[in-house]
Amino acid sequence: MKKIYTLIVLMSVSCSYLFSQVEGTWKIAPQEGSLAVGPELGSSEWWSIPAGDVDTRACFFDDEFVFEADGTFRNVVGEETWIEAWQGIAADGCAAPVAPHDGSAAATWSYDADAGTLTLTGVGAHLGIPKVINGAEITSPAAAPESVTYNVSIEGDMMVADIDFGGGWWRFILEKADAGNDVPDLTGVWNIAPQAAALAVGPELGSGEWWSNPETDVMDRACFFDDQFVFQADGTFRNVMGEETWLEAWQGVAADQCGAPVAPHDGSTDGTWSYDEDAGTLTLTGVGAHLGIPKVINDAEITNPADAPESITYNVTLEGDMMVADVNFGAGWWRFILQKSDVSSVIEVVNNQFSVFPNPANSEVTISSNEKIETLTIRDISGKVMSTRQNLSLTETINIAGFTPGMYLLESRTGNQISIEKLIVY
Repeated sequence: MKKIYTLIVLMSVSCSYLFSQVEGTWKIAPQEGSLAVGPELGSSEWWSIPAGDVDTRACFFDDEFVFEADGTFRNVVGEETWIEAWQGIAADGCAAPVAPHDGSAAATWSYDADAGTLTLTGVGAHLGIPKVINGAEITSPAAAPESVTYNVSIEGDMMVADIDFGGGWWRFILEKADAGNDVPDLTGVWNIAPQAAALAVGPELGSGEWWSNPETDVMDRACFFDDQFVFQADGTFRNVMGEETWLEAWQGVAADQCGAPVAPHDGSTDGTWSYDEDAGTLTLTGVGAHLGIPKVINDAEITNPADAPESITYNVTLEGDMMVADVNFGAGWWRFILQKSDVSSVIEVVNNQFSVFPNPANSEVTISSNEKIETLTIRDISGKVMSTRQNLSLTETINIAGFTPGMYLLESRTGNQISIEKLIVY
């Protein structure tokens, strides 16, 4: 049983579910109708931007809306953006940005996937046209609110943001700035595929003539086939071995067998990963970080755990949820076939297991639940554990005064049920 597995998988699920759709750099889509206003949600009968304005307002269409992985948000407007009369100029046109809509805001973002809402917090932070806020169109920059909430729908690299300004609805259509880069998604949890020849070695790339694992090894080496190789969205990497993994004689055991992991191949490494799509290579950095069999490194098979290198580079190909990793160990080639784990089969994620208030907060928060929480973990956006509590009462107060402003995930566990809530610290 991989006790760490649930926490790591949950972080991958929650980050992916709550953040990865939004995280990145967005721009207003350079197309007709990407700005529109009308009396009803989604209507554009009052006005929509014509195709010709993509060039006329080029200073606006190159503005960037940047959602950082740490929960911070930036408006990047450059030296010029589109300015309107309410911002103090004689006629609408390209001009120097006007505060607070000039990108100077210290802002954060939060995405509620269940509600379909995206909130920007920080005076001047905005999507689309800055005058449009909840319940109004402001007529002075000084009237910019502390936060703005948009109704959003996201489909791939496109986002539609709607906002009710009181007299009707504005719609902004955005696209990710790197929408043309179709980079395979390695983020998530991978296992060695439970099949024959998932591990193979031979004299040539892709050959398995010297040895490949038989199908029976999936059961005989179950302690190995449940190992996880975890690629976090922030570039960190973890080997999750659990209480037992497959050990070989070079690791100090009398015979190959299941046993307690041996350092540095025990998951204790703080590793990182980088993927070079053009070269088709995946590099794990951190002593002990590895895919497949830990003795296999570039140009060698180590015979002592102390010889683990600082990094290993694999040739990889990705097809959907399958990865093939090859490594030349000098005398031949090892191949490891991995598959992405099905998170839904491991844990049950439930909603509303607990509540947290106030939110946002800056000194302390109260956790309230209808049943006893066995474990409550607070993590920052990178997955770092900030606080852990065991066996909470139905109402519990937690001090967060030392937390850096930003977004945090609160994760409760009771039995096999997991629940996640977001917390904004300011």
